[in-house]
Amino acid sequence: MTTITTKDGTQSYYKDWGNEANLTKVTAKTIFIPGHGPVGDRDQLAEFRDMLVTIRDKVAALKKQGKSQDEAVAAKPTAAYDAKWGGFLINSEFFTKLVYEGI
Repeated sequence: MTTITTKDGTQSYYKDWGNEANLTKVTAKTIFIPGHGPVGDRDQLAEFRDMLVTIRDKVAALKKQGKSQDEAVAAKPTAAYDAKWGGFLINSEFFTKLVYEGI
């Protein structure tokens, strides 16, 4: 059994998650059991990881451009993923703020 772990805390969580969800550690037989949400497989983990990394990169680019947190939220860096993941535990505005603070 392989375990993917992350550090405690919002900031370390987001910075580390994309790196810790290293797909070389899992196989097609891997069952992913998240702390929240449904059980999934390798493909679902890859999709989720790609979403996290994409949003992290978009928010990082906005922050590097000198955008404020409110401006980053207004840019809607999560828009491509909101229909699927935007309404689960937290909304896209709050998620963007978490990512912004974590970068």
